[in-house]
Amino acid sequence: MKTLASTPAGADLVVIGGGIVGAATAFHAARAGLHPLIVEARPQLCTLTTPVAAGAYRLQFDTLEELELVRESAELFLHFAEVTGQRTYDPDVHERGYLWLATSEETAERQRALVERLHAWGQTDVEVVEGDAVRERWPWISPEVRQARWRAADGSLDTKELTFGLVEGSGASLLANHAVTGFDIRGGRLRGVRTASGTIATDAAVIATGPLSGPVGGLADLDLPLVTVTRQKLILPEVPEVPADGPMTIDEETGAHWRPAYGRGAWLLHT
Repeated sequence: MKTLASTPAGADLVVIGGGIVGAATAFHAARAGLHPLIVEARPQLCTLTTPVAAGAYRLQFDTLEELELVRESAELFLHFAEVTGQRTYDPDVHERGYLWLATSEETAERQRALVERLHAWGQTDVEVVEGDAVRERWPWISPEVRQARWRAADGSLDTKELTFGLVEGSGASLLANHAVTGFDIRGGRLRGVRTASGTIATDAAVIATGPLSGPVGGLADLDLPLVTVTRQKLILPEVPEVPADGPMTIDEETGAHWRPAYGRGAWLLHT
């Protein structure tokens, strides 16, 4: 990764935002033969939403399009050094599984229907686990749970290592501490990306600023109807009833989910 001290004259592609989406954009752009530049308003990559994400991935989705996208991502995660061509950063993938819990018959029916669709889409390693069989396999699960859907090969990873590894593998340049202030658009085409210290000539830019994408898009008169929603994250330092290598567990009724963290019996709870 090449960190720039001043605004360059131009770039093949300007990626606005240095989180995981910006990093992935730069990586795949580089594989397509472009020389991307990442412009980040903060002092370093991966310092806002990416490092506090749940850090997990799954191959259990309601649509085939999402499933196919994450299949590609999972292959990248599992063969990270080989695909990125670098060994400095390791996303530390753990395939502990994803366990979705149903406490109502309505949700249980939706689970069975989804698993049937997933099998039809070729994801045949997702299973339905019914009744007491859930507690036989995961004894800490509440008696209220009627059914679960489960895929053992779903997993979790280190989002910061993933981000830095993708940027390292892309060979992209990083311009940190530079907020985008506008776009140079002439004749209906992008001509440059403006910062407080100068304009970067380019005919292609990607807005990858997560929850801040709406205001950034507004600089180009784009209406991106994005609304931020506050989520809660709680660290439980020790839960002796649950093994430290337990799966990502989701209450399908509420969306609350938790997973092991820090390698010492702690759990992260997201609501």
